[in-house]
Amino acid sequence: MADRNMRQESVSYGSRLQGRRGLLWAVMALAAWLFAVPLSARAGEAGTMHQVVPNEKREMGNDRYRLLLDEETLGITVTDRASGESWESVQDYAEGNDIWKGMCNSGITVEFYQDGSTIPVSVSTYNEKPKAEIQYYDDGFDANLHYEAYGFRMQLQVRMEGDGLSVFVPGESIEEGQEYLLGAVWLYPMLGAALPGEEEGYMVIPEGVGAIIDMADNHGKFKTPYTKRIYGGNVGIDPISSNRYNVPVVTEPQTVSLPVWGMVYTEKQRGFLGIITDGDYNAQLVAYPNGVTTPYNWVTAKFLVREIYTRQTARSSGVPAVEGKGDIRDLGVRYLFVDGGEADYAGLAKAYQEYLVEQGTLGRQEDRFRIKLDFLGADSKKWFIFNQLVPMTTLEDMDEILEELEGQGVRDILPVYLGWQRDGITRASGSGDFRIESGLGSSRELEGLMEKWAGKGNGIVLQQDFLLASTDRLYNTSTDIVKSVSQTLVEMPTNQKLFKTMYYMTPGRTAELMERFTQQYADTALQQAGIEGVTDNLYSYYSSGVTYTRGECAMQQKEAIGRLGFERIGMTSPNVYLWEDMAEYYAMPMTTSKYNMIAREIPFLPMVLRGYVPYWASYTNFEANEKEFFLKLLEYGAYPAFLLTKEPPVELRNTNSAYIYTSQFSVLEEKILRYDREIGEVLRQVEGAGITGHAYLTDQVVMVEYDNGISLVVNYGDGDYVYQGKSIPSYSYSLVQ
Repeated sequence: MADRNMRQESVSYGSRLQGRRGLLWAVMALAAWLFAVPLSARAGEAGTMHQVVPNEKREMGNDRYRLLLDEETLGITVTDRASGESWESVQDYAEGNDIWKGMCNSGITVEFYQDGSTIPVSVSTYNEKPKAEIQYYDDGFDANLHYEAYGFRMQLQVRMEGDGLSVFVPGESIEEGQEYLLGAVWLYPMLGAALPGEEEGYMVIPEGVGAIIDMADNHGKFKTPYTKRIYGGNVGIDPISSNRYNVPVVTEPQTVSLPVWGMVYTEKQRGFLGIITDGDYNAQLVAYPNGVTTPYNWVTAKFLVREIYTRQTARSSGVPAVEGKGDIRDLGVRYLFVDGGEADYAGLAKAYQEYLVEQGTLGRQEDRFRIKLDFLGADSKKWFIFNQLVPMTTLEDMDEILEELEGQGVRDILPVYLGWQRDGITRASGSGDFRIESGLGSSRELEGLMEKWAGKGNGIVLQQDFLLASTDRLYNTSTDIVKSVSQTLVEMPTNQKLFKTMYYMTPGRTAELMERFTQQYADTALQQAGIEGVTDNLYSYYSSGVTYTRGECAMQQKEAIGRLGFERIGMTSPNVYLWEDMAEYYAMPMTTSKYNMIAREIPFLPMVLRGYVPYWASYTNFEANEKEFFLKLLEYGAYPAFLLTKEPPVELRNTNSAYIYTSQFSVLEEKILRYDREIGEVLRQVEGAGITGHAYLTDQVVMVEYDNGISLVVNYGDGDYVYQGKSIPSYSYSLVQ
């Protein structure tokens, strides 16, 4: 904030003129200003306000870019001084209804809820102009906006910064009236929007592993926009859908774990990356391909301040209502502009990587190829009245398997132990008992095993879910278990027979268990912990008479993880705000939700992490198309992972782990040896190296370039592909030096 405050220091209007034209011109201009400006505007400090004149444009900027403001619409134009290319935030759209006409022709749009109505009122600077007091600086401006009819105020701060543009709304500047409550804010949503034929290129969305949406003439084939909440759904508000057979209605879609988006104009070799710097916890990523509402292709973020939830009126019914407590906080976007060879999705990923490094979110971790083996210790099943333990992999079993693999030449292993807790993986959830299950071995045996394999460079990781709680135990539901904003218990369907639902633990309870876990193993050979659940679940919740927002939940989770007392922490599919404490990334998504509008999958997430943090893919043994998945590991630079048991998975048929259909080591051993040999042969050559380029040579052939000079060509096609005189067979790959 110090930098932001420093850059807001203004040079008075008279001083600027004095430096340029002399004192006489300054006096003349000041006299003219005194006659032109209303008394209300003169009340402020001299030079701090400017009268709004329709269609007036003021030039600002830096050495690289020129910034223009249209005071009537608050629209901006950013122009590259060298090339003359511009980015416009206001687009002409006269054919739409008032809402969309206003959205396209305005810089800022806000939404309000009135008198308990759940239908938002959209207000843009095009159709309902706020009063604006504008203060100019060499590199940007501040606009104090007053929507008199809605009793609403906020300040907009816009600055050119290096190769980027900063847009910021201080949370403390937001003031609401009594009748209208703020619902959402759009900050320059149409920046860079393009008509078909006007520009060629694509939009970048960080769903799952990463995807692009072509900027094309879609001829009306898409009817709905791409809309997805950043960091996943909100169980504190969103209903969890299932059908009468207790099976999910649809396959779980991929989430957006990065608060970014991008646009690339391939023909003109320019583009930008939008980064949400503030307000990301409650934002949506929104992409509108051509033909969805407007003829433009555009992508942006929508900042949600309040949402619609179901207010309970009876035990099993309720009515829609608007959240009373809004998540009013700072809102901000940073646009990073790229051109030339950097104007592609690889360049945008690199720009985001550099941004995260600069912010201290991403730091270099030890990176070496290791095959990840997750050993399932035990689960439980119902036996008459009581639950019975189902041991699947004891400590002795795990040691024997590791010895067997070492004897076969597999020496680089990341062993992770799941379900090691008392009562097994499901019943142990939420218990706070972090002693090892006696049916798997003793504490002394665990300590000995950790010391043994740590000495070989393959230290054992104990994995723990700090979010879910078994419904088979008693809790203080006022403080320990998550309630929705409607004050009802949140229950997650498991779609299994034994425990049909699970609870979510509050961040406070999570923090308690993390501290207990640390104390249990602080003086042991355990060097690394693996955590899941809290890493990719963010929610608003009600507890002890207080409603907490997703932003507050994120800060509580982050604080708790920061106190874990281990040298290294591996995280399962973590959201980016937790990366500061992440040493390893587990279960990286290897695909997208494959919506019709997605043109291609791209390794945006791998390109951001590569060279800084090692990452492992989702379990190999559950992939239906093994040949394609094998090549994806190579293309994305992801290390392989397997879920293993000593016993056959049929033993799990009456447990909550019944979804596991292939896990027995004796069945998977040959595949593990092959992946270690073949995947390792390639990825050991790029340990610690970053991805500098990724391109589709054809629709079925991709090329990946690393910063150590190694390149890889992967052929997913049905026929051979010739590259630099070398034939690459179907479903094969080739290293290029």
